[in-house]
Amino acid sequence: MIRAYAVIENELNVADVVSQNELNDLSSRVEWVWVDCCDLDDAETMIMSKLLGVETTTVDGIEDGKVRPRYEKCLDESCPVYTWISTPLVEYVAELKMHPLSIILKDKFLITLHNGQSSRVIESTFQTFKESLAEGKKFKSGFIAAKLLHEIVDENSRAMVAIRDQLDKIEEEAMEKPWEKTITQSIFKLKRGLSSLHRLLLVEEELLSDMEEGIIPRIKLASEVKIIVDDAMDDIKRELEFVDSYNRSLDSALRLQESARALRMIHRTERAVALLTAILIILTVVLILLEIQIF
Repeated sequence: MIRAYAVIENELNVADVVSQNELNDLSSRVEWVWVDCCDLDDAETMIMSKLLGVETTTVDGIEDGKVRPRYEKCLDESCPVYTWISTPLVEYVAELKMHPLSIILKDKFLITLHNGQSSRVIESTFQTFKESLAEGKKFKSGFIAAKLLHEIVDENSRAMVAIRDQLDKIEEEAMEKPWEKTITQSIFKLKRGLSSLHRLLLVEEELLSDMEEGIIPRIKLASEVKIIVDDAMDDIKRELEFVDSYNRSLDSALRLQESARALRMIHRTERAVALLTAILIILTVVLILLEIQIF
């Protein structure tokens, strides 16, 4: 699906796009257009490849998160041809999953590419867009880009809640049966997820910092946009503190397991020694009895 949002005569126009000509016609009548792309089919992928000036395989790679994003750190509006920001939407269901979401700014277009998992982020940003227009506010595409990033950061915080629930479960199991190897496996699985999430949060923090400093081409921060970026950066700092705290809790659970296993090994050793001692005593008694009978 390709859906275009544009402000025409102070009214928000929403239209599903089926051809490149429709996009060209719309862009000729407005200052900028938000083009939202979700789960593209072959025909829609061709439209986006022509709009971006890249191969269809590249569009597929962007949508699937297989092509690595980059942007030039320069203040010149002509560098690069387009600005591409990519930060995934995260969810935690048994394990950490990342759903690619890309924001591309080129000429008059702000383009978002994502799958159905990101629909809530797009819908929330659209509602903000709609409400702001109803209040008579005017803004450029940078506002939508910043709002999208803020919504992604906010949505990713839901994963922290799921991770906290999993951590509580692991800690409870570790207290009841600290020697179970399956608990150790769960701990390292969760730590891998936290490590990936930590790297993602650091990248998002750097991205927002670059946006705030004005070194991402095609994004200029007005005062209302700066408030959104600052709020998102505060959220990331909080999430990073949570990640560090969760890692420390998992390390404590591992130490508890190590102590429990060591204690269990000591008990096993003590039982083995006691058994060997009993056997030696019995053998000694038997030998004594045999010696008595012999003499």
